[in-house]
Formats: sequence, C-alpha cells, structure tokens
Amino acid sequence: MNTAVYKILLVDEDQVFVRQTRQLLITQSYDIHTASSEEEGIIICQQQQPDLIICGAHLRGTGGHHFIMALRNDPGFDHIPLIFISVKDNKQEMRMAMNLGADDYLARPFRKRDLLLSIRSRLGRFAKFNHVHTPDETRSVSLANSSTAQQALYHRLGKAENRIIKMIAEGKSTKQMADELNVSIRTIENHRYRIAGKLGIAGRNALTEFVIRNIIQQQKQ
Repeated sequence: MNTAVYKILLVDEDQVFVRQTRQLLITQSYDIHTASSEEEGIIICQQQQPDLIICGAHLRGTGGHHFIMALRNDPGFDHIPLIFISVKDNKQEMRMAMNLGADDYLARPFRKRDLLLSIRSRLGRFAKFNHVHTPDETRSVSLANSSTAQQALYHRLGKAENRIIKMIAEGKSTKQMADELNVSIRTIENHRYRIAGKLGIAGRNALTEFVIRNIIQQQKQ
C-alpha cells in the first residue's frame, strides 16, 4: 500500500480494460481518474493535475500517440510521467510512443505486477526529478529570479524542462543528468529535443550554446 495518495489518469477507449485496471490500482490506494478520449484526458489533466498517466494506443476519436503529442507540447503537462499501453507487442508502435515522450511501454496482456512495478518506478523517478538538490545551492541557477528574458524562458518551459536547463547551466553532461535523476539517457535527450523545438533552435550543440549565451553569461554580468 502507498503512504502517499498519487493521482493517476487512465485514458483508453476499452472500457473493460479501464474498469479492470482501475479496480487494480484502487487496491493500491491510488486516486484514479479515467477518460476515453484525448479531449477528456486533457480536461482531466487541467482539473486534477495527475502525478502519472496510463495511455492506451486507441482512444475514442483518435490514437494514443496524438494524446502523447498534445501532452508533451504543453508546458503544463510535459513533465508528467506516462506509461503507454498497446494491445500487441509492436516494436514500431513502441518506438513511436517512446520517441514522442512516453516513459515506459507495456504490451497487453501483461502481468499485473509489471504494471504496478512500472507505476512505482515512474512515480519514484518523478519525485526525484522534481526535488533535485545540488551540493552548493549558491551555484545553482534560478531562472525564476533572473532577468526578464530568463523569466520569460522559465514560464515558456515545463518544470522538467527548466530542471534540464538548470543542469546544463551547471555544466552537467547528458549522462550525468540521467544518473542524477535516475532516468535513461534517452529521456534526457527527449527533453533536450523538445526544449530546442520550443526555443526554435537546431543543431547538436545549439541548446548548450543557447544556455551559455542567454543564462550563464548574463549571470556573470
């Protein structure tokens, strides 16, 4: 049983699957909200701010991939861990979901234990991601307290993305970020890719150069 009550959003058009999964997660003391379409899912995200999302491949009126894209393109939701559920073990579908920003992938039918372990792992990483402490707090970069331009950047990006920006400014490599946050290198790379897209920059070192030019150098002034 969980000592903290986490909100989980379950989005899938298969109502039998939704009902069975909801019952399973309620026994683990999770607060479950359900939706069958992308529109309903977004509304619930806005109203409930879930801690984790379980998304099926097929939603009413659209597909799960569209829902992932909508979430990852919204700074208010792009930090929420997401587990993608497919009705079959399709490697191409799995790669597409992961590339779009899913944090884990399970193919039905799966063992209940596998889903519960994935949920606990994602929630644990999410908690660590949002509570990173550096050895020297005076050296950490606070975008919220910087210049007006940096404040605009802070509000344009999501919480997870601002965490990545701070770590880049602290001189950490992609591997160091992944190790410190206990996530995969691919997850960090996905965040960097989405940040670059929002900033309208491209190139292998473009994000690092942007941080040096717009944050580190301004901090020294």
